Amino acid sequence: MELRRLTICMAFFVLAISYCSEAHSMHRRQAFDDENYDDPQLGDEAADDDALNDMTDMEQQEETKPPSIETNSTFYEVKAGENATLECKVNPENGTVVSWFKNNNQYFLGNIDMAENMERYSIVNGKNLRIRDTEIEDSAVFRCKTMHESASVYVEHTLLVLQKPIIRSTSATNGGNVAEGSDLVLTCNITASPVPSVVWSVSKRDQNRNLNEKDAEFHVNGTLYSVFIKNVKRENTGKYLCYAFNKVGQDQTEIDVVVTGKPQVHVPKTIVNSDLQIEAVLQCSAHEEARPEIRWYKDGVLIRENTAPYVINTEGSHSNLTVTPTVDTDFGTFTCEAANEYGTHNRSIELVQTPVIEDVDVDETKMAWTVHSHQPLKEMEVQLQSTNEDGDEFTKFIVPIPEGGHHKYEVSYMIDHNQLQPGDYLATVKVRNTKAWGSSREPAIVKIQDPQSLSIQTASVFRPNNAHSTRPVYTALSTILMYLLVRML
Repeated sequence: MELRRLTICMAFFVLAISYCSEAHSMHRRQAFDDENYDDPQLGDEAADDDALNDMTDMEQQEETKPPSIETNSTFYEVKAGENATLECKVNPENGTVVSWFKNNNQYFLGNIDMAENMERYSIVNGKNLRIRDTEIEDSAVFRCKTMHESASVYVEHTLLVLQKPIIRSTSATNGGNVAEGSDLVLTCNITASPVPSVVWSVSKRDQNRNLNEKDAEFHVNGTLYSVFIKNVKRENTGKYLCYAFNKVGQDQTEIDVVVTGKPQVHVPKTIVNSDLQIEAVLQCSAHEEARPEIRWYKDGVLIRENTAPYVINTEGSHSNLTVTPTVDTDFGTFTCEAANEYGTHNRSIELVQTPVIEDVDVDETKMAWTVHSHQPLKEMEVQLQSTNEDGDEFTKFIVPIPEGGHHKYEVSYMIDHNQLQPGDYLATVKVRNTKAWGSSREPAIVKIQDPQSLSIQTASVFRPNNAHSTRPVYTALSTILMYLLVRML
């Protein structure tokens, strides 16, 4: 009985558990069927479509987002002849097309060149611009720009190609040969980067001097640097230096300039002594780059070449006229004249029989001079005239005639200052030969000092430069007296 009752209870417990399990399974299946349209396979496909739709939305968002440039603007400096690479890093790199511009002119679209003469330009490492063997003309502002339908971005780089100054050419008015009074323009055509500083200077007789605004006007027009000198004179002749420099290096060149004008005649002696049948040589030179024609005149009349008693010898800018007088009328005034396309100039020489006095020199009261005379000397004197306002009278000193000489006499004479009052005097040397008197052209200055002032100076007690000063004697006596006083005490 008890066993039967236990078996019935176990049967009901098993049935209850089975019912509950089935009910729970049906509930889960119904819920799953409702969510998947009652088809397990269709439910899986729907899940896959949802995932695909999510991925497509993300790709569309990435496609509509414009690319960016991660490179910052950069200032590039390279020396001429070196290579330069300008960076343009974009994100994303794949699928992004960029254009390169130089000073707003398009050079590249992607890898396609868009300009002429692009042999030295190329695209490297994706988007970077490379310039090979750079030149000054490559200096510019370069722009890397993205090509995108929604928005474009760009970055700009500045490239400076450095080059030391190179003077390509020079020029000068009329090739550097200009007439006196005209204008002179000198130019230097210089290429350099950065822009150079230019200094103009002139060299004369191995001395170099920089030009400034007082000497000339300075102008700059592109690569042409010029200096303008108005109304040039002979002293503007010289070598002009154009010196250009920047932080990379320097260059220089010289331009020769010769200012021409009418010739300038020079004669070493303006008066020459001679005698009958004595040959005299008259000399002159004409200094001018435009070589002049030299002519000789006697008392205003043109001398025909090599007509007695004259012989003319001209070499370059120097000319000699040899005169052998046969009569007194062969003496007189001879003129050397030089002429060129700019004008004429002349100097005169006197050919005389009177004595010629030269090289007068004064050393306190001592005088010296030279006498030229082919005729025998008869008299010689020195005349002194005071420079005071009332000094109208002359004091005459007779000078002994020197012996010998052979047409040239060296004379030395000491003036007796006791015959003169202290002061300044004009001294003139006069000499007479068998023909006439001759005198020195310019008077010399003779200073006569007061004899009393000279004696006071000589008797001075102490002068620092006097080797015979009396000061050491007094010093010795003072020392001895001091020593005796000390011993007595």
